[in-house]
Amino acid sequence: MIRYSWTQPCCTNCWEQRNPGRTPARVVEVLRESEVCCHCGHGTRGGIYVRVDPTTVPHPTLEKE
Repeated sequence: MIRYSWTQPCCTNCWEQRNPGRTPARVVEVLRESEVCCHCGHGTRGGIYVRVDPTTVPHPTLEKE
């Protein structure tokens, strides 16, 4: 069974569109990984994560084992 995570990566542009004026908490730069934004599908190393139902985003990330 495919399991998607409720913690999804989000790029800076999508964060700013959905949260104008808010500063995101980010993972420190040395620990960031290349991932796919759950909203737009573009690559990101922004270190921003959002808690979201994975069935509500077009590009959900699989749950890590």
